[in-house]
Amino acid sequence: MEAISRNTVRLCVCSGERIKLIGSTDGYFPDMGHHIANEMNGMWMHPIKLLDGFWFRLEDHSTNGEINRWIRADKFINHPYGNSFTYTNGLGHTAMIAERFQFSPDDISGCVVKYILTNRAEVETKITCEMLARTDLRPVWLSENIGITDGITDEAYYIEEDNVFLAKDCDNEWYAAIGCDTAPDSTRIGQFFATEITAGNGISVSMTFSLDFKPEETKEIVFYFAGSKKSREECFSQYRALYNHKELLEEKKQRYNEIKSLSELISPNSSFNTIYEWIKANTDWLIINVPGTGRGVTAGLPEYPFWFGCDGCFTIMGLIATGRLDVAKQTMRVLIKASEQHNGNGRIVHEVTTNGVVNNPGNTQETAQFIVTFWEYILWTGDIEFAAECFPFIQKSIKWLKEMDDDDDGFPSGYGVIEVTGMNMELVDTAVYYCVALNAYGYICSLLGYTELAERAVSMAEKNKEAVLKTFWLPERELFADTVTTVEIVKERLSSTLYKWGPGSEPYREYLEAEIATKEHNNQSGIETGWLINESWITATPMEMNLATAKQAETALANLHTDRFLGPYGAYLGGLDKRIMTITSNVYAIAQARYGYSDRALDIIERMFSTFSMATPGSIAEMSPDYGCFVQGWTIYCTPTIVKYFFGIQPDVPAGKIIFSPCMPSAWNKAELKNVQVGNGSISVYFERVNGKDSYRVENKTELEVLENKTGGRFICLITNIQAE
Repeated sequence: MEAISRNTVRLCVCSGERIKLIGSTDGYFPDMGHHIANEMNGMWMHPIKLLDGFWFRLEDHSTNGEINRWIRADKFINHPYGNSFTYTNGLGHTAMIAERFQFSPDDISGCVVKYILTNRAEVETKITCEMLARTDLRPVWLSENIGITDGITDEAYYIEEDNVFLAKDCDNEWYAAIGCDTAPDSTRIGQFFATEITAGNGISVSMTFSLDFKPEETKEIVFYFAGSKKSREECFSQYRALYNHKELLEEKKQRYNEIKSLSELISPNSSFNTIYEWIKANTDWLIINVPGTGRGVTAGLPEYPFWFGCDGCFTIMGLIATGRLDVAKQTMRVLIKASEQHNGNGRIVHEVTTNGVVNNPGNTQETAQFIVTFWEYILWTGDIEFAAECFPFIQKSIKWLKEMDDDDDGFPSGYGVIEVTGMNMELVDTAVYYCVALNAYGYICSLLGYTELAERAVSMAEKNKEAVLKTFWLPERELFADTVTTVEIVKERLSSTLYKWGPGSEPYREYLEAEIATKEHNNQSGIETGWLINESWITATPMEMNLATAKQAETALANLHTDRFLGPYGAYLGGLDKRIMTITSNVYAIAQARYGYSDRALDIIERMFSTFSMATPGSIAEMSPDYGCFVQGWTIYCTPTIVKYFFGIQPDVPAGKIIFSPCMPSAWNKAELKNVQVGNGSISVYFERVNGKDSYRVENKTELEVLENKTGGRFICLITNIQAE
């Protein structure tokens, strides 16, 4: 008998758009990460790191030296806008208790940390406390590729009149300010540590305070951390802006209330509603704003605070459904800018750091997926100006995809979503997204008046759709293939495909060798045929994109909703790979919902939601149930299932309409979705099921016409048009 956890250190983030403070839920800052070994923790002001962390020591002089320790929290509370820590039992036998609250304002390159100290004794108590911070001014991953390197040490000095340390990288104009609202009794600078000896070329700074407490007295000490990658003057400007922290905190709380009010869900399941709201907040934590580079949502923390093509597209779809249209647009701008600078041919990059360095020029599917995502944004906003601005890039993207289809069968070659070594073939996800991208391109061409281009694109999309549904469909398996290739290529790449399986590859080898033997027995050598090489989750993409026929979808979706493909926490990476990620669950859920199987879709989302707070309180981990990034962008891809298919809100703003085509799960007899942003207005839907009859009330605060689509089932609908303000 055994019990296993992949999460031995619970992590958290205090997030602003300029600052990401990453530590553990006990208030410490353990070294972690592999992109930059042991450096993904601490305080980052992208594209540089400021601090490894900070630690607080408390000495109670009434205990004769027994209580003198670097305090570790025994309670953690996550808020959308910040973090709280409580220090009680862990302090030992002392009447003192401590609390810590931290938050980072969105538009300031800084963080505010407040310690609240209380004497619970009935007598006066004298304590000494110390704040130790460890700088680590260094650049983000891959900066050396553009000639930016970390200096061999950090330097620091203390400015007494401001109660602040100023640290600087010895070779670069990178600065960190660490100060306090209270004058310390003593300070020190040098190479010394608290309980954690961290990596890097930093320097330690310390402030010590002697405090006298009356019985039941409480005192606060507020620390300010700020940085700049430009100048000492900018660093101090950001630092002093933090003095207004009370007002800044209220502004941040109000902003999260506004996020909560967008696409606000009220279902019969209160815990489901709460997790839905947390996911919107989690996604906001991933926004990084680098002045001069761009603002957009990144992939995940702590390992992927970078902008991604694939991850970004899934996340943008969720941002659109939850009303964050500005962030969606700005993220697409970042990706287009990086792709133009690095590739210049319409190919969307896979990954770009906050210093603008591209690690991977882009997997084939990402370019097609980006066009589909861009189209979704246009459908929801009617932003024709943005469509016209980006049209030359989209044209190049289509041209590049055609070039990747070297045999002109409608299936561009190259790596897709799953990025398994050796799988740079004709993959189903790429083929599906390309087909839909052609339709998207045709729509945009028509919108901008390029009628002939539009007709050619739509015609090509129809041709490709027919090829996808014929070539990738495996009637004997009642599933779509994950790739189309030959026996010879599978043999050639067998060892590289097996590499990721490591020591446990033997059952998989036997599976593939049996598949090869069957193909050879059927005289299919040298012929491109469909393969389930990984039984991968990408086989759901024909349904995710509504490409499959109703008959194909019926059988494929039934098969995918079995124990072979579903686990307790959501959808497996494949029938042969029993790991689970939130993106696999979300693609499966939307695939089910698009064909009217709302109960299955809800079941998958609820499995994923069952992992909530397992890794970090208030979020869902990238890898289910509790490992990988503790907060991941594409988790929000669950929201289009709810907004577009449960509640049926499917806009086409340029056409002046909203298609209303709901399909509510049977478990929800009453539900509301309020303030969904569409065009320049909003729409709200109120649902109730009484005696088996579904009725909807739609409040339309847009200038668009709401058109009912009852092909998925009969319902009663009352539409109220309210003049948009």
